[in-house]
Amino acid sequence: MVIGANETGKCPHCGNSNRFETIDTSLSSDVSNIKFHKDNYYSETLKICRCTVETCRGPIVFLDGQMIWPLGTIRPKCPGEVPKSLTEDYNEACLVEPLSKKAAAALARRCLQNLLHEQGIKKRDLDKEIEEVMKQLPSYLSESIDAIRVIGNFAAHPTKFKQTGEIVEVEEGEAEWTLDVLEQLFDFYYVGPAKTKAKRTTLNSKLKLAGKSPLK
Repeated sequence: MVIGANETGKCPHCGNSNRFETIDTSLSSDVSNIKFHKDNYYSETLKICRCTVETCRGPIVFLDGQMIWPLGTIRPKCPGEVPKSLTEDYNEACLVEPLSKKAAAALARRCLQNLLHEQGIKKRDLDKEIEEVMKQLPSYLSESIDAIRVIGNFAAHPTKFKQTGEIVEVEEGEAEWTLDVLEQLFDFYYVGPAKTKAKRTTLNSKLKLAGKSPLK
């Protein structure tokens, strides 16, 4: 959705919700829509506004309703606890999501399959791997990951789960949902355990100073 001047939304630079303002240009002191020539007719609209958060003030540029700056989405960066092999696919999927849902979905599916392999789940295809991991996940995550098969219409597109990185037709909302589930799985498998370990280490340090036995 295009962010308009004096409208509120989440900034793709800083992620904060705020009111956006028009950027002053050399054409006018109050310009947000600029028509320019293409193929002998005026057809495309360049829309420019800016985040009003003082620590950001980042510009957001739209071409015919498509955000062309900054590239990517407002999704958070992959947590540092996530392995590099997964981080690269996830970040790239987020980067191309506004430009190609097909490419974003393919990268997200490949990232998902590699994540499951990291957890020791290896079957003949992604469909079977999802079935297997559902037995190990809490219900909210089990339902979310199962929905990937439903939304992605795996039954009609077997290439999606047999060759996860293939660029194929996608269903409405498929790329977005798969990325959402990846964020949940990152928190479950990597971020949450890392936080718990850090808290446990801190507590053990306090217990040691108090002359008590550490947690096992």
